[in-house]
Formats: sequence, C-alpha cells, structure tokens
Amino acid sequence: MKRLLGISAALLFVLASAAYAADRPHEGKITKIDQDARVMTIQGEKGDTWDLYWTETTKLKNELTFPELRVGDSVHFDYMEKDGRMYVTELRRTHKAG
Repeated sequence: MKRLLGISAALLFVLASAAYAADRPHEGKITKIDQDARVMTIQGEKGDTWDLYWTETTKLKNELTFPELRVGDSVHFDYMEKDGRMYVTELRRTHKAG
C-alpha cells in the first residue's frame, strides 16, 4: 500500500510539473512585427522563435498598445494554441528597444 501511494505521489508530481511548464509565460525579443497581419516573431534566449498572433482580446500590460511595439523590444507573454497558431493572451514589454 505504501509503495502504491509513493508511486501515485511521484506520478502526480510529474504531471503537475508538466502542466506548470506548459502554462509558464515566455520571454524574448521582437525580431519582426506586422501590424496589418497582427503577428510578431519573438526570439527567446536559447534561439527558439515563436510567431505570435494577437486579437482584440489580447491583454496588454502597463497601458501599452500594439502600435508602440518595436523590433528589439523585450517582452514577457502568455499564449494559447488554436488551429495550429500561437495566440498571445497577455503581453508586457519588459525593455524598450533603444
């Protein structure tokens, strides 16, 4: 019985860790932005890139607007996947490009 509880606890920990990792926000720099298509490309620290789309429901922090975003800005974002695309749910600029 103790062994079963130990295995169950370990499995629960692994599943919770995976769920946390999937929900973690991401950070990176804007390398490309297309205001008309409502898409930006973000490059992370490890060289990974994401094409992120936004909609009228995307939340921007600190009274930021999409036209204010520039290539080189650092951002922190949350997203969701839908129909094979990544949609920004929340975005915050952490450093303005110089």
